[in-house]
Amino acid sequence: MRGNQRHITGAPGKLNRRQFVGLAGIGATTSLAGCIGGMGDSDDDDEIKIGLLAYDPGSAPQGTAQQQAAELAVSDLNDDGGVLDEDVELLVADTQGSSSTASDRYLEFVVEENVDVTAGVFVTEVMTALMSEIADHQTVHMSGGHTSPTIAEMLADDYEQYKYQFRPYGNATRWIASISDLAAHMQEEGRWDRVAVLCEEFEWTQSFTNALPDLLEDVGLEVVYNERYPADTENFTPLFDNIEGEDADAVVMAQAHSAGPAMIQWRDEEREFSICGQISQIVDPGSYEAFDGDNQYAISNAPAVHTANLSESTTAFAERYNDEFDVYPNDAFSYATYDGIMMWAEVVEEVGTTDAEEVVPALADASYVGTRGRIEFNDEDHEYPHDAKFGEDYLRRINFQWQEEDDGEGLQQVIHPEELATSEYQEPEWF
Repeated sequence: MRGNQRHITGAPGKLNRRQFVGLAGIGATTSLAGCIGGMGDSDDDDEIKIGLLAYDPGSAPQGTAQQQAAELAVSDLNDDGGVLDEDVELLVADTQGSSSTASDRYLEFVVEENVDVTAGVFVTEVMTALMSEIADHQTVHMSGGHTSPTIAEMLADDYEQYKYQFRPYGNATRWIASISDLAAHMQEEGRWDRVAVLCEEFEWTQSFTNALPDLLEDVGLEVVYNERYPADTENFTPLFDNIEGEDADAVVMAQAHSAGPAMIQWRDEEREFSICGQISQIVDPGSYEAFDGDNQYAISNAPAVHTANLSESTTAFAERYNDEFDVYPNDAFSYATYDGIMMWAEVVEEVGTTDAEEVVPALADASYVGTRGRIEFNDEDHEYPHDAKFGEDYLRRINFQWQEEDDGEGLQQVIHPEELATSEYQEPEWF
């Protein structure tokens, strides 16, 4: 375990194929949860402090990835002399997916610990509730997981109040545009014409339900089904019956919690439609083992995978991360958390202070080449202020498919866009 962090140690038991949280390469848990008053006020001004708000780190793959990425970033910063010639300390708190818990942990960070920056958060509803605290305490927050456009829309409505929030990976409107491009490509190849949309009932999936169908129809596909379901759903058979009844060639799924039972039933029932979308749990590089290969042939959108050559440092970062944690980086939780912390530190060095009133405008104008490409933020007049720019010269999204190698191991192969592809699409063997 690295120094310069507060921690307790724990690790979960082995997960079986019927559980829906895929996980691999778990490190030790660093937590402030339940420590109100336990640490006392911090008067140490000779150290730069980063407060990470993570979802169930050490158990959930999303929060674990955020913690690991933050550990790696802090280690790299300290190996390079720290920030402003000071050592960097990492504090990690478990939000437990709860708005009230996240608020308590955030207040410990900014009031008791006097952190210089906060990072993380996964659940959109938690982040939405936390925005008022961030505005009140005027501390820069570098996000690392939530995807709803709502957060950036809050900046668009009142930039001066909410300008402390930065998202170095964009929002779900970028995801659905990339998925629509994939669907158009699959139609051109003669594979998909009729598409279903199936989403968990969360705020971040609203773009999939409300905007994606129009994008798909604009590129010539027919949307034959569009439904939402509770995130505790375990029986997907009736939903899949409906989708098959509509003769869909593929279903676009927006999932953060229920991929396990969906993948198992899709394969066990040999459903004759492809699965794609934004499926957080199968973006986790440990999910193939955790799901016993039930996610073979499934496709998900992602900001990066270790096989994608998005920037000069993508592969090198992924391999170094794997060497350290015995798992490859997981979605924005890893890549964007690392990039966000490193970008903030670079800007702080440039302006010579951690004062948010100087750091915010400098961050807003900054250009940083990270693990997935060049990060620059939309300006305050944009529809989505402080979300990362996307395009050929900036960040891009990829669509990968889980494919099985000759040795029986699963690999996340990029199938779209074509110029970044590492493999061609593989049709499920039962089709």
